[in-house]
Amino acid sequence: MLGIVIVNYRAYDRTERFIREELSRIGMPFKLVVVDNGNDAEEAEALRQRVGCQVLVRENDGFAAGCNAGAAALCEDPDVDVLLFTNNDLRLKTDDVVARLVEKLREHPDIGIIGPEIVGTDGKRQSPEPYLGLWKRFVWMYLATPFLSKEAKRRIFQLDASEQATEGECYRVMGSFFLCPRDAWEQVDGMDPHTFLYAEEPILSERMLRVGRKTYFLPSVTVVHEHGTTIRKHLNHRKAAWLQFRSNAYYYKTYKGYPAWQTTLAGWIYRLILNLKH
Repeated sequence: MLGIVIVNYRAYDRTERFIREELSRIGMPFKLVVVDNGNDAEEAEALRQRVGCQVLVRENDGFAAGCNAGAAALCEDPDVDVLLFTNNDLRLKTDDVVARLVEKLREHPDIGIIGPEIVGTDGKRQSPEPYLGLWKRFVWMYLATPFLSKEAKRRIFQLDASEQATEGECYRVMGSFFLCPRDAWEQVDGMDPHTFLYAEEPILSERMLRVGRKTYFLPSVTVVHEHGTTIRKHLNHRKAAWLQFRSNAYYYKTYKGYPAWQTTLAGWIYRLILNLKH
């Protein structure tokens, strides 16, 4: 059976609408847990009564920790064998999105993470993404802008990788909508709870790679994502960008072996870039 986790943060109406309008279309039995990181017991209880699912009320200790809590609750049911982690700001393009992702998982037991094509409201792909090193992603990409043509920059920093991706193994898919077999999730002990927001996807991919499970992209099914609506509501761009760097610094240091002096130095330079840009 499918188990579904939604991490909610002060967006109860949006979460309810997503459950009623999108999850009702998937055409297979599922068990749903909403993790309320907004820590509002009254709103959470009202949501539970309206949609009839389990709601966990928690202090906001981050997206990864919220996903772990939701998955742990679902895995108390021995019949749950596939986990879907989804945002509440998505639209399924067709009713068979989840069914076809689950089918692909059944066909390939070495898959640890699978994601569909995710496009923004502008029609551009947001997933999957390749691996980029710390310096390329947070320093050279910005410092090289005056010296490179747009074409050269897109080639060197793989900015077209999402648009050009085809079905198969990839480095990372977007965390707004992905599935994991329960056994793979439990094998890697879920997500790393040491980040608050951002970098969850490459970290989970690395954890899967360590146990021989791959990340897989299935572009024949699509969801539409209004990316960042909740983040923009509660964080300005500069704060969000710095939080993204800090989470990624942890990822590069812990999972890719970067020494602390490099993440610290890159952080100083990136903060200077942010100050100049804003």
